[in-house]
Amino acid sequence: MSAILDAAIDDLVVVNRPAQIAILERVSGLLATSPAVTDLLVRGSFASGDSDRLSDVDLVIGVCPPTFSEFVGAHHALAATQLGAILPGWSDTIVPRMGGLGYVHLIEHDGKLCQLDLYLAPADRIDHIAAVTRGRAIYTAPYGGDRLPDRAAAAFVADRLAAAPTCEQLFVETLVLTWMIHKRILRGQQFMAYAETHMLHTAARSLIRTALTPERAQYGWYHLDTEIGRTPIGRWCLAQLDALISSPPVPTMRSLAESLERILTLAHRTVPDMMAALGPAIDAYRYHLDLD
Repeated sequence: MSAILDAAIDDLVVVNRPAQIAILERVSGLLATSPAVTDLLVRGSFASGDSDRLSDVDLVIGVCPPTFSEFVGAHHALAATQLGAILPGWSDTIVPRMGGLGYVHLIEHDGKLCQLDLYLAPADRIDHIAAVTRGRAIYTAPYGGDRLPDRAAAAFVADRLAAAPTCEQLFVETLVLTWMIHKRILRGQQFMAYAETHMLHTAARSLIRTALTPERAQYGWYHLDTEIGRTPIGRWCLAQLDALISSPPVPTMRSLAESLERILTLAHRTVPDMMAALGPAIDAYRYHLDLD
């Protein structure tokens, strides 16, 4: 790790908690060894010094534009094998569009589950992202890296953002959102809990749509009852969804736990092969998630 990176992290220690610093050292130390990485920025509450023991680590990764698509694909395996991610990364739909791609990873660190938000962007977008997010630079490649705009990288980002999510991506979204809502409840952030609960219900609906009528997945809530309700399994799914959206709009730990169980049951019924493949990951998630 470079002396500049060490000094930047030491500066952040003053205003942040050790757990997040340890994660940041682990992640940034690994990424700084990649010739594809040009910049690392810390953003969010972690950068401003407003973090608490539940805060996630928000990191922006600048990547040489010619290798951007390859790096995006490889970073999932990196998160799983080197950073302790227990689930596939969620393609973040909350983060603003700044020319890159956001992913949320739930990682195991020191026996606990932590949230790591990675925003991957072509290097030519880093100055703009730093200005928008007020991110704090902790690493810049000594050689500068390739920072010229690349049409292929921009097209890759556009295609990824426009792509319809798969059942696996939607299911992982429900797990990540449940994790986030659980943190909102602990902090007493009722308005954010309300907003993310609506997102959770929408993701569950999209999972049902994508599993049962993939050709109509983009129609959302429109004609949901008549289109999904044509089959016995569809009617069962609608009954589960009705119970889900009838739960308290500002959830309690108990109602959130009930919603999670309902979503797991829905997924087991509609996409059993996917759930079997994700079995160990789901077990690890449930072990760490405390909704009591």
